[in-house]
Amino acid sequence: MFQGSLEEVKLPDVIQLMSVSAKSGCFVLTRDQAEGRIYLEEGNIVHAVCGKTQGEEAIYALAIWDKGQFRFDQDVAPPNKTVAKPNTKILMEVARKLDEWRVLSKRIPSLDLIPELDSLGHKKVSFNTQEWHVLSKINGVNSINRIAEMTHLPAMEVAKLVYGLVASGLVHLRETPKASPDANPLDNRKPKQGAARSPEEEVEWLSNKVEKIYQYSKNVLGEIAHSVIQRHCANGVKNVNQGKGISAVIEAASQIVKAAQILEGPEKSKELTAGLKRIIKEP
Repeated sequence: MFQGSLEEVKLPDVIQLMSVSAKSGCFVLTRDQAEGRIYLEEGNIVHAVCGKTQGEEAIYALAIWDKGQFRFDQDVAPPNKTVAKPNTKILMEVARKLDEWRVLSKRIPSLDLIPELDSLGHKKVSFNTQEWHVLSKINGVNSINRIAEMTHLPAMEVAKLVYGLVASGLVHLRETPKASPDANPLDNRKPKQGAARSPEEEVEWLSNKVEKIYQYSKNVLGEIAHSVIQRHCANGVKNVNQGKGISAVIEAASQIVKAAQILEGPEKSKELTAGLKRIIKEP
């Protein structure tokens, strides 16, 4: 059985070696509690899995592991086939991802680190839809890997977005979750009908309201107020995560309405107010 340490031999070199020898079987990679698998058929990669990620993205996620153990179990058949590209193209893409990771790792040494929002104050901020989707999941509890799962984005893409937020001074990174009543990782489960929400579900529910306020306000007011909307919604998410409850959502909406009155006048602000009230009152 072929096995070793990822600190001594990097995954791309191992794959290339096994490709040349035309082996069939499964690479099993372990790091702390995490595990990944890459399946080969006659030296060609046909399937990979890392956590909930499958296919090429799983290979790229595993390629940046700089520690852990690997072993090759010969003649293990893949449960599925999710990779169609030839090994040469995959390894070229792995090399590109590793170059990206070398830059990212200067500020984000691990995808298990936990981003947390800093106070935005009166900073002018501008996020695209994907950035906002990631930012709305940042709460000082969810790791970069966890945010990737929640947003259905590759972990490396989330890391790039977080890198930009860290470089802009909008986010800092923690090694451990913050200690607070809402400090358990969020999940996508919804409370049963008639059941009280758990603290985690309450935070997720309120964060989703802020995201709806962001989308609705952007549609009503357009680009002229985009940076203002983003700043108040980002502060809303931060305050929700600090346990300020529905009042944080109401405050974000109120500040956007005040800005609309200045920028667009009473008619537009009246339309905006009616829509935001509906969002706030939604069960």
